[in-house]
Amino acid sequence: MRAKLWQLVVRNWPIKIAAVLLALMLYVAVQAQQPITQYFGMKLDIDVPPGRSLLQKPPTVWVTISGKGADLLRLRTFPSTIAKRVPDTLSTSSWQIRLENADVPVPKGVDVSVLDITPREVTVSLDTVTHKEVRVVPLVTVVPESGYIVRGGLSIAPSIARLVGPERNLAAIDSVTTVPTEITNVTGDFQRALAIDTSSLGIVRLAPKQVMLTGEVEAIARRTFAGITVESGAGQMVGVTLEPPRVSVSVEGPGQRVDRLTRDSVRVVAVLTRDGTHARLRVLAPPGIDAQAKPDSVTLRRRGGGGRPRG
Repeated sequence: MRAKLWQLVVRNWPIKIAAVLLALMLYVAVQAQQPITQYFGMKLDIDVPPGRSLLQKPPTVWVTISGKGADLLRLRTFPSTIAKRVPDTLSTSSWQIRLENADVPVPKGVDVSVLDITPREVTVSLDTVTHKEVRVVPLVTVVPESGYIVRGGLSIAPSIARLVGPERNLAAIDSVTTVPTEITNVTGDFQRALAIDTSSLGIVRLAPKQVMLTGEVEAIARRTFAGITVESGAGQMVGVTLEPPRVSVSVEGPGQRVDRLTRDSVRVVAVLTRDGTHARLRVLAPPGIDAQAKPDSVTLRRRGGGGRPRG
């Protein structure tokens, strides 16, 4: 009986072994397609700003991932870290991280889902720094087209920068500047983004890293006012007359400002020379207006006798 049973077992044994192997392969293939859930321990890779350091090692977090067996097997080689970056502007000694499912680096082409992360929130401790607010100084040269002039001043926004770093490093910094910039060929309103120069800050961090510069260029206007009386800057001149007693004044500047000028907007003042026989003329005009008297000097004539003219 035993011999017959053995013959039944070994009869066509290659076919039977192949069938068993095929069944096992089919079972493995089916199981590989079934959704399963696995847990992976991952490290937190915290990138801190220059000059700062972590006071303690971040904890391991556990990630729950669901997917087919075949895809989960492929995850055995995926990166086992979650990378997070501490903001450069952080001045406190602790930073709380909120971990999201999207933070888990799942390789492309792998069909799995991140279900959960434990813990979701992690507090990171860093060494102590301080912060300081300083003004931003624009290093800008504006070269308008010929016949144009910059109207008013240049403005930047924001005008204050926030510095973060060791207190001893911040003590010596009272302002920061933009990268030297030349703006050319402008004929109207203009706006430029300017980077702040950080080359001398060392480990000190700064925010923002750039500011917005705005300005306006308009056409130059020219006008001439005739018959402006020459005055004495020190009161009425005694015993002398001026030749000529009135002069013309040419003004030049931004069009809108020049258009608003009147004869009363300018004054011509005589400044005596050493020889006492002539006076140079100085024109007093509103800020931003260039003015010149024609002629630019007058002759002093004595009325009757006497010494040098007094004024």
